[in-house]
Order: sequence, then C-alpha cells, then structure tokens
Amino acid sequence: MAKRNVAFIKPEEPAFLKRLKAEAGYVEKDTVDTKKEALPAITAEDEEDKDEEQPVVVVVKPGDLSAEEVAEVKAQIEKEKEDAPADLSERIVFKAPVKAANEDAAETPQQVSRRAHKDRKGIKNVKMLSFDEEEHDDG
Repeated sequence: MAKRNVAFIKPEEPAFLKRLKAEAGYVEKDTVDTKKEALPAITAEDEEDKDEEQPVVVVVKPGDLSAEEVAEVKAQIEKEKEDAPADLSERIVFKAPVKAANEDAAETPQQVSRRAHKDRKGIKNVKMLSFDEEEHDDG
C-alpha cells in the first residue's frame, strides 16, 4: 500500500467575516505555526531586573533582622541540615562525590577494585561473609 501525505489547507475567510473581526477587535488564537516560533532571547537587561525584584527588608524596630543577618541564618540552617542525621522516612538521594584537589593522588575505581581483589585472594570462600576475621584466621 502506498503512503500518502495528508495536509489541511485552511480556506481563506470571506471578506465580511474579516470586516466583522476587525471591527470587534478579534485576535486570532495561536496556531501550530505560531507555537513553533523561537522565543525571544534573554538579554542582560532582563537579568538586571531580577536583582530589582528581590524582597525589600525593612527594619522597623531594634532587634529586627537585616538582610545580611537573614542570609547568615539561612546559611546556618543549610549547614545544620547537611550535618543532621538522615531521616529514614524520606527518599534517599545520592550525590556525586566531590573531586579531590589533587586528582593524581586519588585512586581510580579500577585501582580500588584491583586492590580489593588482591586483599581477597587469601580468603578461600569469597561468598561467605565474615565479621570476625580474627577468629577465623586462628583456625
């Protein structure tokens, strides 16, 4: 069976409908073609506006927090949140490890697996877990 391309061509509107829409101020809705148009690029001026949209901190009476103090408190709360023990009722999210400052000294995963393999060569039954290695070495 041959494949056929199906296309729809919208017929031109009659003149009287064009006049009525112009008088009423009717604006055409978005079409497929208008939705495919590229969005305007974000300029540096738009980025500057975001700084102006920051909340304004008003210190009414002594003892109110200033903007700098609020930033310090937020940073402290973030730090406490990171240092706090994990909540086991929440979903666990793994983070990417932080790269060492000296990458040459850091071991690659292959080096770690080779070292672990060398350590296991002395153990006869690798599948058996042993938590008291000192007791098993005696016998």
